[in-house]
Amino acid sequence: MSDREQKIQIVAFSTNESNQTPNDILQILLDQYSHTIIKKSRHAIALTLVLPDSINSTKIMMCSVLNLTREYTGITDVNCYFIFIDLQNDNSKENFDLIISYLKDYCDLNKKIFILGFINKNNNTKHIINKEEIKRVMDSGNLNYEYIELNLNKTKEVSDSLLNIFVKSSKEENGDEFNVDKNEKQAHSCNVY
Repeated sequence: MSDREQKIQIVAFSTNESNQTPNDILQILLDQYSHTIIKKSRHAIALTLVLPDSINSTKIMMCSVLNLTREYTGITDVNCYFIFIDLQNDNSKENFDLIISYLKDYCDLNKKIFILGFINKNNNTKHIINKEEIKRVMDSGNLNYEYIELNLNKTKEVSDSLLNIFVKSSKEENGDEFNVDKNEKQAHSCNVY
């Protein structure tokens, strides 16, 4: 690792943007770990965080895509994509299909897609969309993904999962994992607002 600051850039999608933004879920991690906010809005955040087994801080930038009808600058210049799926929201199935269609049209499908299926209510509440349906869609599209299911009431579990994704993404950025061209320069910017 060189002396340059390590960066992780993420474009995030949510099936329930009105009630649970990606930033809201990321805040669960931030409530438990020391970090520095550089810039924050409702749909974008830039921060620094020291990842486990690292002595240097990592700059993490996450921007949410709100309009699935337009292409954004920098949408392919990321380490990975997040799809937050509210497993109990009535519109999640339809919104998930729209997000997948958008990913196929505008995103770099060589990048890893982390799907975070979450519940934030009672475990007994009926799931509108389930793991098997999500995996079927992703597998049929031959997409590079990892599915993680989270209960937002279990903050330690949520924090550990997000931190693990950041560690994986930082290794990817250094060419240690996945399919990464080591000659590829650092991603330029996260301009999704």
